[in-house]
Amino acid sequence: MKTSVIRQRVADFLKQHAPFDGLSDEDLLDLAGSGKVVFHETEEYLYRQGEATGKFVWIIQQGNLEFLDEFPAGERVRDFLCEGDVLGLEGLSGGAFYVSSARTRSDVILYGVATSVFDALIPRYPSVKRFLAAHHSVSGVLGFDRRSWLDGDPPSLDFLWSRLVALPSDVSVAQAWTGLSGSRNGFAAIVNDRGLPSGTITVRDLWASPEHHLHADTLQHPSALAAPLCTRAITRQMLRSRNDHVLITADGTLESRLLAILTSAELSMFVGFDPAGLVRAMRQAESIPEVEALLVQTDKMVLKGLAQPQDVDDCCFLASEVLKAVADACIGIAERSMLASGSAPAEVPYCFVTFGAMARGDLLRLRLPAIAVVYDDTHETSKAEDSLYFSALAGETLTVFDACGLSGPARDWPEGSSPSMPLTEWVRFYQQTIRNPIDNNLYDRREFFDLSPLSGDETIFDKLHDYVLSEFRDHETAITLLANDTLMQLPPLTFFRGLVMGMDGTQSESFSIDNAVVSPLADAARVFQLARGRLAPANTLKRFEAALLDYPVGTAVISEAADAFRIGLYYQALAGESRIRPGKLGKFDHLLLKTAFSSIQRFLEFIHSAFVGIS
Repeated sequence: MKTSVIRQRVADFLKQHAPFDGLSDEDLLDLAGSGKVVFHETEEYLYRQGEATGKFVWIIQQGNLEFLDEFPAGERVRDFLCEGDVLGLEGLSGGAFYVSSARTRSDVILYGVATSVFDALIPRYPSVKRFLAAHHSVSGVLGFDRRSWLDGDPPSLDFLWSRLVALPSDVSVAQAWTGLSGSRNGFAAIVNDRGLPSGTITVRDLWASPEHHLHADTLQHPSALAAPLCTRAITRQMLRSRNDHVLITADGTLESRLLAILTSAELSMFVGFDPAGLVRAMRQAESIPEVEALLVQTDKMVLKGLAQPQDVDDCCFLASEVLKAVADACIGIAERSMLASGSAPAEVPYCFVTFGAMARGDLLRLRLPAIAVVYDDTHETSKAEDSLYFSALAGETLTVFDACGLSGPARDWPEGSSPSMPLTEWVRFYQQTIRNPIDNNLYDRREFFDLSPLSGDETIFDKLHDYVLSEFRDHETAITLLANDTLMQLPPLTFFRGLVMGMDGTQSESFSIDNAVVSPLADAARVFQLARGRLAPANTLKRFEAALLDYPVGTAVISEAADAFRIGLYYQALAGESRIRPGKLGKFDHLLLKTAFSSIQRFLEFIHSAFVGIS
């Protein structure tokens, strides 16, 4: 057969498979012409772990093979490859050694392309760079061909400056009315003689100020940012401060000259979403239809912000802030419903608390949260009827959540617990769990160690939080048991011919992204936090950040685990469910998830050495 025909056949085959499917026809032909075709029989080693890399990158045209990690005690299968898969990528960009051994599992035909030729093409093709990055690491992989609205350009400083209404500190109420009448965003800033901001006012503020001159308590006191403006930073600042506008100052503090005011409505005009306005509307909602409609908008906002795994941090923050506002609204609706039905409110202090994923802020798709009401039965106003009121309130709140469209299974409360218990009963629950972890199934109760206050008297939450922490400090064996339990949920080994393969060799058409990635990493991050005598922050990514400081020896493996967690949440959100079908994913998605599985496996090994192996 003529060489040109073989070259064209190889190019046609390469074009069907990533990362070659993004190359031009001309480059494909050059690449195909740089290599060779080889045949290997079953059980042949193509190369061994630690050997110097060769001059070719190989693509499987027919057959299948396996990657093996070799240890003094023997070999361990790392991955299975079949038609269209690529091996020998370690040699690109000057890599010196193969990280695993490659052995055939059947007769195999390989197409080889010259490493030097392929290397020269990489800088010209972002899709190839993305593929190779995912092959080596889960960290910093970009280029999902989607753009988040969080990367949209906010209003320019010139635009905002042209709309600024600034009034002097000694302005009268009448003068303020006049100034506000010319405001195009509804706000006016109060500044001193050096141009430093004292606060802002709106027409509503003026209605509440009958005096001739404004007082400090009349003003709103938003936070400040510096230019250049970034939509992500603006959004976080507004949500953290629970304010629908920020001040733009010379150095980003209130001690420097005011340059402009940016409102959430103005941000929405440029990027298409108003997260601060949506959260405010949700918190003020007084009916189920309001909450239900705003939840639909929230889902759109979060999903359109989620362009790639690196957006998970901001999108989880958005979803978490909305869900807290939803909880405020639903609890308020439930309390008013109780009052309308003739149930007199209890006089005893109480606090609503959330557990699990909502407390951690690990949710991208809003679902039914796990919440409970904790009331202080040691208070002087406590009486026996309180238990009936709070039990009814917890039930009514859950009913409102459900009516608003928040789906998901209701929490299966462990024996000896319920969504309405007095503080002394919660203390008993945690005491039994931590002091007698085996009989009380510590692992099944692990998400109760992720807790966060929602509404009510937070001093009650603080008492509960401090008690749980003191119990762990006095009973550290429970932490070792939790660490050991994280090793129970191993990630899948790989994907092979559209199926997912487990570590034990079992095959399935789908797998739970929650069980394989999200939950094991959240569980592990919790262990790292508890081992350092902390419960807060409950957020998993914040816990990983803290672990990087607490365990510098594990910097690389912890960073990879955090990025694997982002990838897990990303695919979970896009799928809209917990189960993922590999047969519906592309080659790049397979590669990225497989790299995440490997990162999780290394992380679990690190946990074993850090907590279990030394016990």
